[in-house]
Amino acid sequence: MKSRPGKLIFFIFLIIFTGSGICAAEDGGKEAQVSSNMDLFEGFVYYADKKKTVLKSVKKQIAANLDSHNLGLEILATLFKGPQLAHLEATWPKETIIDSFFITDEGEAYIDLTPEPSMMENMDTQDELLAIYSIVNSLTLNIPKIKRVKILIQGKDAFTLAGHIDLEYFYKTNMLMVK
Repeated sequence: MKSRPGKLIFFIFLIIFTGSGICAAEDGGKEAQVSSNMDLFEGFVYYADKKKTVLKSVKKQIAANLDSHNLGLEILATLFKGPQLAHLEATWPKETIIDSFFITDEGEAYIDLTPEPSMMENMDTQDELLAIYSIVNSLTLNIPKIKRVKILIQGKDAFTLAGHIDLEYFYKTNMLMVK
């Protein structure tokens, strides 16, 4: 008989403990969901329109707790994945590789890329401008620390991307490319 009340107390304790654990887990899940929603901000990534004449902005939910470097990498990865909307075109091929990315204390961002070789063979001047400013606008308008962007190709200070637009200089935001 002595073991029966002990088992009963243990069983009641187990039910209370387990029940409160479930409630805590449910509440914790809700709190995590709410805080994850609060830790997002609405940024913009820029893709070309179907005719490849201008850039169009696409809203993107981005984690607000990322530092500038990781935020830049997240934006670039999203940009290189291409748009999910049928009326937009990618400005860079999915196979583009980010060799390095860093931001100086002066607000200068350097991005070193290895684009797909066929990309550079098939670009005209407008394609190059859209490719350059899709990166520049996506970075400068989402990351306050970045004031201007320099694009390097395969670790080198390239003269042009595909023979049309000079890459020797830094680029700043250009909203005239966006409609």
